[in-house]
Amino acid sequence: MPTRLRYLRRPKLKQPVLVAGLPGIANVGKLALEYLVQKLAAKKFLELYSEYFPEWVIQEEGQINPLKVDFYHCRPEEMKQDMVLVTADAQAATPLGQYALTGDLLDVATRLGVKLVGTMAAYVVSPEERRSYGVVGAASEASLAKMLGERGVRLLNSGVIVGMNGMLPVMASRRGMMGFCLLGVTEGGVLDAGAAAAVLKSLAAVLNFKLELKDLEQQAKRLAKLAPPEPIPEISGFTEEEPSYIR
Repeated sequence: MPTRLRYLRRPKLKQPVLVAGLPGIANVGKLALEYLVQKLAAKKFLELYSEYFPEWVIQEEGQINPLKVDFYHCRPEEMKQDMVLVTADAQAATPLGQYALTGDLLDVATRLGVKLVGTMAAYVVSPEERRSYGVVGAASEASLAKMLGERGVRLLNSGVIVGMNGMLPVMASRRGMMGFCLLGVTEGGVLDAGAAAAVLKSLAAVLNFKLELKDLEQQAKRLAKLAPPEPIPEISGFTEEEPSYIR
């Protein structure tokens, strides 16, 4: 099945900023993104289907559906721009698929007039290290990295970011957009609502909008029911001597 787009509506967007949160370690990015969709009353306008997804289907209450990417739009009261919120049921299953699906998402972003792409993901640390970390991040441009730092994000100075949460912002920069990634520190596991909340606070500070986080735990419980039976394996911890793998 080649990549297929299914438009539910075609909204008129004003200088949209794209923010993505995809499944990964502790589902930090996906939980954060789905919470944004709920709290900002975002409306879905596009579904993307791809042959690069894993060979799963999603089942709920006896109904099965293929994996897909969902695009939503909204405009927080404090912002003069629209936001395009992107999440998915899974990431692509292979390195080739990661590149291809990243390109497909950025093709959509280009058509929508997006100039800034942000992602939310996880940064794995030991329990002892977690106390000394806030949200960490990186950006495609020095000026954008400086702005992240001014908003309280601790900038990464080594390591690699694995998966589409890292690839989207950097590949966006190759298309004339700017990109950044916000990473919530976590010890791993299936869900980390605390890390998701920290990332959302940073995102609100970076994009200048207000966000209530009081019912994030309830959203986390709902997401736990939708998790695939076996999450994609991939990450190793961080030490000073070896690169960190973040997702």
